[in-house]
Amino acid sequence: MWIIAIPIVVIALFMLYSFVIVPKMNASYEAKMNNASIDFAQQIAGRETETKTQFVRENEHVKPIAFQINEQDIIAVISCQEKRETKDFLRQQAVNMAGKALGKLTGVGIKEVDNTEHYYLALTNHKLHYLHYSERGQCKEHLSFERSQMNNLEVGKVTSADMLKNNAYAGETERLSFESVDTQYKFFFYDKVYAHPSAKKHGLDDMAKVNHLFAKPFLEFAAQYRSN
Repeated sequence: MWIIAIPIVVIALFMLYSFVIVPKMNASYEAKMNNASIDFAQQIAGRETETKTQFVRENEHVKPIAFQINEQDIIAVISCQEKRETKDFLRQQAVNMAGKALGKLTGVGIKEVDNTEHYYLALTNHKLHYLHYSERGQCKEHLSFERSQMNNLEVGKVTSADMLKNNAYAGETERLSFESVDTQYKFFFYDKVYAHPSAKKHGLDDMAKVNHLFAKPFLEFAAQYRSN
């Protein structure tokens, strides 16, 4: 009897954790983040531009991005998903399946590949940058697009096709799409900036300040192009 009961208890605990405890923890975190952001906004009232310039030059989360793109006029920064094309997603799935199959045969599997590194979109007066950082804070990929050449720019919800072709996270990200030099691009961005891997400090208050100064402007930018 206990052999049957144990799996049932494990499943029940998993369901409780996933659908009750985690949502409450996330809601609590978001509420604290929002309150910290409001407090910070009140503290810097009238000094927003000066404070933003200081963060670009000194903040551990923003400074590495400003250094990499070699631009100081950063309007906004947001965390995003890894840029993937269909071939990248299919290759990853093949590696994952091979690893699982090998594990079943030999007991030693290949570590699954996933979005474990750090990705950002940075908006300046003239460009949009896509940045990919390793877990140690090294920039592994940097793409830049002239805003004047970004045509048919649109922001919308993740579709089933996006989930299949780009492994996009429905419900967690939004799609930013545009054409540049006759090429279609899609990026899937979150609603906040997550800690830069090279930063030593990344407490809630620190991230609330960064998000107020940089993620909020990106969301405002995106709202201009959001489809119904």
